[in-house]
Amino acid sequence: MICMMRLWIAGLAVAAQVSIFAAQVSTFDAASVKPVNPPAGPHVVALIVNHGRLNIEAAELRQIVGLAYAVQRVRVLGGPGWADSDQFDIAAIADSADATRDEIRSMLQTLLAERFQLVLHRETKEISAYSLVLAETGSKLKVAAPDRKSGMIDTAGTSGEPRGEERTVFEASPLKVLVNMLANTLGSPVVDKTGLDGLYDYTFEWPDAGSPLFACVEQLGLKLEAKKEVVEVLVMDHAERPSAN
Repeated sequence: MICMMRLWIAGLAVAAQVSIFAAQVSTFDAASVKPVNPPAGPHVVALIVNHGRLNIEAAELRQIVGLAYAVQRVRVLGGPGWADSDQFDIAAIADSADATRDEIRSMLQTLLAERFQLVLHRETKEISAYSLVLAETGSKLKVAAPDRKSGMIDTAGTSGEPRGEERTVFEASPLKVLVNMLANTLGSPVVDKTGLDGLYDYTFEWPDAGSPLFACVEQLGLKLEAKKEVVEVLVMDHAERPSAN
């Protein structure tokens, strides 16, 4: 009798573990992955989520992994040679229109494992990086109004303007969006040490041939400092091109 009771309890424990594991695996109700041919030119790649629908346009595998795990692309290491050349459009629908961005990311991780056969692991490394800190002048970012809609607009300056360079207008945007863009531009991780965790309105003037990126950052009351940083990276151990939908 005691033996039977132990077996019954053990069975319940295994069932509970399986149930917990199943709950941790999130999947989309429907998802489409299509290669982009020919590849698109330079553009901003973002995780676009709207009422449970995900859209990623013309993104390379390394970019998609970065979006799925909320890490800078430059912190995603390894992978096949085509991870930085082949581009894909991803459209997916969650089972709930109220799915959060974190839930969408979890579903995207599952999609990468199933469709790209992605296998990866985490490592902690000390590498050359940049710290984004407050300049002596202090932040010049404007705190966004509570009801302001979040957005980002890329515009090109006109010849009649003093500098006429490209600029990005951020509306009700967290600083991490700019941090990720700086990391991709510099090709090195950027660690945010500003302590600015709100939503802000500001315009970032991208440098022209005679203006370094560091000076453009300082116009916002921020500063980039080069140093060694201990950061977590993702290492792609295996990936395959996805099969046709």
